[in-house]
Amino acid sequence: MNVSQKFMRCVALVALMFGHQMARSQVDCTGAVTNLSLQLNAQGTVTLSLSGGPSMTYLCDIDGVGRNGVAPAVCRAMYASLLTAKTSGKKVLIRFYDYPTCAAVPAWGSAGALGWTQIALD
Repeated sequence: MNVSQKFMRCVALVALMFGHQMARSQVDCTGAVTNLSLQLNAQGTVTLSLSGGPSMTYLCDIDGVGRNGVAPAVCRAMYASLLTAKTSGKKVLIRFYDYPTCAAVPAWGSAGALGWTQIALD
């Protein structure tokens, strides 16, 4: 085996390893907002439960450095939108990364990276 073949095998191995690390599970959770709270802590943590799960998971912080990659300004907008969905009885969709099911998103803990969100679904 010459040097270029060894190099190409090494590159292929690194690409496989990198690709495996990039492959994450994700789940889109859709349901009515059954619980929405704003904790009276220093960060103002927004806690959410949906009818189909997750239950009591920490979405984001309205103050401080942020949580789950969500900036405080975005968190405030999410909270207002989720509150509107709850009071109007509309469903929401939130994508959670790193979990295979909605039930696997941790209760009373950080939800992790959030993705696509749709509010006020019919």
